Amino acid sequence: MESKDQIDIFTLVIMSSMGILVLILFIVFFIALYQKRMLAHKTELVDTENKHQKKLLEASLEIAEQERVKIATNLHDDIGITLSVLKLNLSRAKKNINNQSVFDEIISASNKNIDDSLDTVRSIYNDIMPPTLMKLGFVKGMKELCNQINYAGASEITFSTVQENMEFDKKIELQLYRLVKEVLNNTVKHGKPNLIELNIEVKDNKLIVTILHNGIGITTEAIKKLSEQSTGLGLKSILTRTQLINATIDFSILNNQMAKVLIITPI
Repeated sequence: MESKDQIDIFTLVIMSSMGILVLILFIVFFIALYQKRMLAHKTELVDTENKHQKKLLEASLEIAEQERVKIATNLHDDIGITLSVLKLNLSRAKKNINNQSVFDEIISASNKNIDDSLDTVRSIYNDIMPPTLMKLGFVKGMKELCNQINYAGASEITFSTVQENMEFDKKIELQLYRLVKEVLNNTVKHGKPNLIELNIEVKDNKLIVTILHNGIGITTEAIKKLSEQSTGLGLKSILTRTQLINATIDFSILNNQMAKVLIITPI
């Protein structure tokens, strides 16, 4: 009887040990599986981040290329032509040096060409490094941009914000300024609105730019299709700048009299 009890105890110990061993093996297997999944998830996150960084780099390079093309075009179309005209004027002036009235007319026209070239150079410089934006910040830069649009007279634009002092990364600030400027330029050119409302606010660490206008509206889907078909820089610049600063942009038509552009940027 005692021997049978010892066998039962021994059997119980063996079964308990096996149970504990199975439990330990299960725990080890579970931990190994969990770690494997965590490693796979981490690898996936790294791959996603690498792809995101690659896209940002590609967008940055595309933006830089677009800026170079834009500057080269302005230099060729404006400065290049003006310099060619000035060269011709010098030849004409030399031939008419004894004809005072013609000589004075040539000099006067040449001075105007030089002034126009200076304006073009100043415009290119301001587009590359907007002085108001650099010195006084994003809000003042936006106000100055609205003043320029109002001065041009094609559309009337009003600006509003309850947060005058906004400070965030200068690189994002510059790219966002150029993005909003590109959107406004396209809106004025293609939408032909009489009135534009521009509002800026910061909410939940996001800078929200809202543009309302009474011109011809367009949707985000249409913008993407046009950017793929168009050889122009405007629409492509808008989409690549948006990607570059990790922002979102949405074009919508509210009704027959109002369209909207919403830009949300993490800051």
